[in-house]
Amino acid sequence: SEPRELPGALTGDRHTAVYAKDGRLFISFRDTTLESATRGDWVAWVGRFEDIEQGREGQYRVRLMKNHKDFDCCYPGVLRLPDDTILTTTYGHWTPGEPPYIVSIRLKLAELDRKARALKR
Repeated sequence: SEPRELPGALTGDRHTAVYAKDGRLFISFRDTTLESATRGDWVAWVGRFEDIEQGREGQYRVRLMKNHKDFDCCYPGVLRLPDDTILTTTYGHWTPGEPPYIVSIRLKLAELDRKARALKR
C-alpha cells in the first residue's frame, strides 16, 4: 500500500504496541510533535486499529512520564500480562539534573479510561 500520514496523536518515534483483551491498542512512544505540551516526553496512545486506518485521532493520548533532557528517552518495551495489565518500560531523564534511569509502569486501560473521563468533565 502507499504510505500515508498518521493521525497527529501518533506523531513521534520508537512506537511499540500491544493489543488489550478488549481489542484496543496501547502504543508507547516518544512524542516528537512540533507544538505539544508533551514534546520529548514518554507518551501512550489508546485507540483501535480502525482509528489508524481511517486517520482518526483514537480514544486518547496520555503522558506517561515527563522527560527532563531534550529528546533523550524512550525505546519502550510493552507487554500485556495475563490479567490484562500493561507493562511498559523505558529509560529517560525523569529527575531534573540526574542521569537517565529505567522505569517500568504497570497500568490497566480501565484506570486510564476513568482518568480520561474525569478530565473531560
